Order: sequence, then C-alpha cells, then structure tokens
Amino acid sequence: MSIGRNTDKIAKFEIEMQKIPESEIQIPLHSRVAIQCSLKEFVETGDHYLYICNVEQVYGNETEEAVFAWNGYSQIRPAK
Repeated sequence: MSIGRNTDKIAKFEIEMQKIPESEIQIPLHSRVAIQCSLKEFVETGDHYLYICNVEQVYGNETEEAVFAWNGYSQIRPAK
C-alpha cells in the first residue's frame, strides 16, 4: 500500500473537517493545533523540496489530545 502525495488522506481516514471563521481553509475537527501558511518559496533539495512559508495564523485548542502517526499513517495514537 502506497500512502503519499497522491493519496487523499482526509478521505482515506475519514477525517472530519471544520471551517475556520474568516478564512477559506478547513482544518481537522479535533485539531490540537493547526498552522495556516502562505508559500513564500520552495527549494529543491535532492529528491525533496524545502517549503519556506509565512505563518498567517495559528489555531489551537488545548482541550484536544495531541496525536502522532507512524508507518505511513497506518498507526495513529494519542501522544502521552
């Protein structure tokens, strides 16, 4: 199974999204933190790109539990 840039992870993992007031973006419903950025430039670094962005807004909800993903998103667990 290949999970990468060609996979719609929101659809694959059935992640509920929420709209952000006064913004055109959506973030996962139960986000502890989300960062809205605008692309400033990108630099090719071998087989990857380094994206340099301007942070426009940071959204946070301390009541949500932080989670981490491993093995190509095959395992998602709370951070303890």
